[in-house]
Amino acid sequence: MSQAAEKQHAPYALAIADAKERFLKVNAAQLDYQAEALFALQACQNNQFLADIANKNPLSLRMAVANVAAIGLTLNPTLGYAFLVPRDGKVILDVSYRGLIKIATDIGSIKWAKAELVYAKDKFLYRGPAQMPEHVFDPFDEERGEFRGVYCVAKTPDGDMLVEAVPASEIYKMRDCSDYYVKKKAGPWVEWFGEQTKKSGIKRASKTWPKTAQDNRLAEALRILNEDNGEGLAELANGRPSEPSTIVLEPQGRVPAEAEVSEEARRLTQTVVERARKAGGAWAAAKTYVNERLTGLELNYALAAIEREERKAAPEGGG
Repeated sequence: MSQAAEKQHAPYALAIADAKERFLKVNAAQLDYQAEALFALQACQNNQFLADIANKNPLSLRMAVANVAAIGLTLNPTLGYAFLVPRDGKVILDVSYRGLIKIATDIGSIKWAKAELVYAKDKFLYRGPAQMPEHVFDPFDEERGEFRGVYCVAKTPDGDMLVEAVPASEIYKMRDCSDYYVKKKAGPWVEWFGEQTKKSGIKRASKTWPKTAQDNRLAEALRILNEDNGEGLAELANGRPSEPSTIVLEPQGRVPAEAEVSEEARRLTQTVVERARKAGGAWAAAKTYVNERLTGLELNYALAAIEREERKAAPEGGG
């Protein structure tokens, strides 16, 4: 069998083909499946590590390709909106800060948005959440001092300005919730710190942007980043989550055994507990997070697990 034929029958190629039905079903933005399939194939062919992970876990690649259609962002590498990335033994769909802005402008939530990093030598004056800040700096100066934070400015269809500012301390907390960064001091937070910081600022700012009839596209992109890609709890702990009307802080009634709840609920609970611990004890944020995603006995299970870990982490002699 020729090398070209082997590539056509590789597990990753079959996974991309198998994604077609789901892709077309959720394709709200009317992306061209054939074009996106070609971009996915090229990504695997140009990155041996990605191809190896996709061959070992083709289901993850199939889901990632379907997610392309769900959020309506092309994999065209020249645009830089979304990428297939190998992480923790699976293929995920990563969305850049440019991709988040692209979705928001496509659905009519905002007209434009821009994120900018602020350093100690810059002149920066915050004027509130509805007025452009004053930011004077030399973009060509490579020695602008210590990183202070990031802000995002967006213009709504009505012409209003929305400004969100995130201090460096909160950005570092988000970074420290990345398993890859904590374990290896590598990955996007090291190689593309500015890009990751801007994405964190955009994600935070998007919570204040106007809702539209197509808001599910942006919501799904954020869900993929927060849940599937493991960025969620850091954002929740440092941001302003969209909370349900009533937050339940402790189990209401019976707490089920582990065997009584779904694997998804168990996995979500484990992830939330781990990230709350790494965020320095973000237990309240963890409880809010599971309130938004679980109900009934599964919520009781998650809250009980969080309470157990919170008690373990409490200083001896404390409440």
